[in-house]
Amino acid sequence: MKKEKWEIQIRWGTTAFLVLVCTALIIMALQNFGTVREGVNKLLDILTPIIYGIVMAYLLNPIYDFIYRNTKKLLDRTKLKKMSVSLSKTAGTVMAVLCLLLLIFGLVAMIIPELHRSLISLSNSLPSNLNKIYANAMKLVNDYPEIAGYLSQSFNEFYKFLANFSLEQLMPNFRNFASLLASLAPLGSGIWSMINWIKNFIIGVIIMIYLLNTKETLAYGARKIIFAVFPKKFAVTMLETFHEIDTMFGGFILGKIIDSLIVGVICFIVLSIMDMPYTMLVSVIVGITNIIPFFGPFIGAIPSIILILISSPIQALYFAIFILILQQVDGNIIGPSILHGSTGISSFWVLFAILLFGGLFGFIGMIVGVPIWGIILKMSERLTDHLLRKKHMTLDENGKPVNEEPACGEPV
Repeated sequence: MKKEKWEIQIRWGTTAFLVLVCTALIIMALQNFGTVREGVNKLLDILTPIIYGIVMAYLLNPIYDFIYRNTKKLLDRTKLKKMSVSLSKTAGTVMAVLCLLLLIFGLVAMIIPELHRSLISLSNSLPSNLNKIYANAMKLVNDYPEIAGYLSQSFNEFYKFLANFSLEQLMPNFRNFASLLASLAPLGSGIWSMINWIKNFIIGVIIMIYLLNTKETLAYGARKIIFAVFPKKFAVTMLETFHEIDTMFGGFILGKIIDSLIVGVICFIVLSIMDMPYTMLVSVIVGITNIIPFFGPFIGAIPSIILILISSPIQALYFAIFILILQQVDGNIIGPSILHGSTGISSFWVLFAILLFGGLFGFIGMIVGVPIWGIILKMSERLTDHLLRKKHMTLDENGKPVNEEPACGEPV
C-alpha cells in the first residue's frame, strides 16, 4: 500500500515538474521570440533537403508500393524468386524517380514555351493596348474637364519625385565600380538562391530514394522504440493515431493535387474553346494555386485576369465570370467528391489554419496548414472525450453535462 502511494506521489511530482519546465520554456520562447524564430529558420534551412526528401517520398510512395507489389508477384513465379525483393525495390524506385522527372519536365515543357510566347505577344501588343488606354483616358478627360486638373497635378508630382529620385538616389550609385557591383548584388543573390535550391532538390531526391527503400526498417525501429518506452495500451493507441494522421494528411494532399489537376484541365479546355489569350499559362496558374484551400482560387484568378485584361478587357470579364462558375463547381461538386471531407473541419478553422500556417511558413504552410490543423483538432477532440469518459460524463446537444452510470466492475 505504501509502495503504491509512493509511486502515485512520484508520478504526480514528475508530472508537475514537467509542466513547470514546459511552462518556463514557453515563457522564455515568447520573451525571445525573434531569437527563437531566427533559430528555427536556420534549422529549417539546414533541414530543407531532408524535408524535400520526406515530402517527395510521401507523395511518390503509392507509385512505389504499386510497382513493388506487382513486380514481386511477377518475379515470385520465376527463377528470380530469391532476388524478387531487391529487384522489386529497384523497379519501384526507378518508376518513382521517372514519374518525378516526367512531372518536372512536363511542367517545364508546358510553362516555358507558353511563357515565352505570352511575353512576346504581350510585348508586341503592349504599344497598341497602351495607345487604346491613352485614347480612352483622353476621351474621359475631354468629357470630364475637372478630372484633367487632378491628373495634371498628379503627373507633375510624380515627375518631380522621379527626377529627384534619379538625381539623388539612382545616379550616385553608378559613379564608381563598387557601387555598380553593389547594385548587381540582388541579381547574384537570386542566382545563388537558385543554385542552392537545385542542390537541396538533388539531395532531397537521394534522401527520397533512401526512404522509399528502407521505410520498413525505419517503421520497425520506430515501433520498437514506442513499445519500449510507453505502456502497451498507450503504444497501440499512439500507432493507431499515427495511422489516422497518415490517412487524413495523405488523403487531403493527394486529393487536393488530383482536384487541382482536374480544375486545370477543365480551365484549359474551356479557355481554348473561348479562344482566350495565354490559355496554357493561365490554366497552369489556376491549377497550381487551386491547391491552396480557400484563398487559392483568388490568388490564381487575380494575376490571370490582369494578364488577359492587357490583351482584351471584354475577354477578361468573360474569364472572371468563368472562374467564378468553375470555383463554385469545384467547391460544391469536384472537391467534395474527391476529398470526401477528409479533414472534417469547418470553414472558420480552414481560414484560421491558412492564415496561421501561411504567416509562419509561407506558401507551403498555406497548403499543409489545413490538414495539420485538422489533425490537431482531431487529437484534441479525442483527448477531451477520453477525459470526459474518465469522469463518466457526456454533453447533450445543448452542451449541458450528463452523468453516465459506470460500467459493472468499473471503479467510480
